Amino acid sequence: MKKILRTAVSGLGRIAWDFHLPQLCAHDGFHPVAVVDPCRERLAEAQARFGVSALYTDFEPMLEELHPDLVVIASPTIFHADQAIRAMRAGCDVFCDKPLALSSAEAEAMFRTARETGRKLMTYQPHRLNGEARAVRAILDSGKLGPLYLIERHLSNYARRNDWQAFRKNGGGMLLNYGSHYIDQLLYLTGSRVGHVRCELRRIASLGDADDVVHALITAGSGLLFDLDINQAVALPLPEWRICGRRGAALYQDGEWKLRYFLPGALPEMKADTGLAAAGRRYPSEPIAWQTETLLELPSDRDAYYRHCYDYYALDRPPFVKADEILELVRTIDACRRSAEEFRPVLV
Repeated sequence: MKKILRTAVSGLGRIAWDFHLPQLCAHDGFHPVAVVDPCRERLAEAQARFGVSALYTDFEPMLEELHPDLVVIASPTIFHADQAIRAMRAGCDVFCDKPLALSSAEAEAMFRTARETGRKLMTYQPHRLNGEARAVRAILDSGKLGPLYLIERHLSNYARRNDWQAFRKNGGGMLLNYGSHYIDQLLYLTGSRVGHVRCELRRIASLGDADDVVHALITAGSGLLFDLDINQAVALPLPEWRICGRRGAALYQDGEWKLRYFLPGALPEMKADTGLAAAGRRYPSEPIAWQTETLLELPSDRDAYYRHCYDYYALDRPPFVKADEILELVRTIDACRRSAEEFRPVLV
């Protein structure tokens, strides 16, 4: 008989309403038994749309009365650590939306509680599975670009953010919000560990006090460079991806990938000229037999994440997002923040 996980959802905002609750209802391994939110109107809406019968305005009474198998935490970021720790201490497993925590100290406390209580903890990192990520994986696996040295990731928009995520006191800002998605995506797809970071943060269009422009240069331990540009105050976008290897590059924009590369051994032998007089007063130039490809965006599989969740929480298979990967991510975000705070420009 298939195991059914009695599941409670904390927080009825955008991500719970658009993703977690629909997915829980669609997967026959989960049974949503309760929702928690301080807004009674949202509780009534969840009952009407998703058929959840147990409605709570407070988190603790839900744990005490229902003892669910799994708690999905989709509340604002400032509540993640406290609610996750309380749920695990009450004997529940936890699936927490991103960002997992405000800091690496909070994240470490969450995993420490998971070890002490023997409960399971995983976070939601959906950009590992979207169409772009699937295409990047295929491009990297093909080896056509040769050894990589640089990946640029650009997120461009113009948005005068005025919600709770626009304020630092709520754990807002694009570094924590979008950075949690895209730093994880870069590290996951390349299997990288972080060596060091340099970062600058700005608030330009946001109506709050948190950053809406992030520029981070992340150097992996292998030397691979990640140039992350999150700009929510720009009218014209840059290509979402540029992947650079020793034999070629890939560019992604408007749902289409363009690859340009040369085959191994295609370049003739060339020797460096150490003299100071360029031969024939010419700039270095040579014909290259470029190979070109165009790839359309691969489709996303929205159901995949909760299949991974069921494997982990119900079937005791390895977590799709491992603890050391999450901790590496939050430590990198902490390092980016410290870099931005400590940066001192050099006067010329």
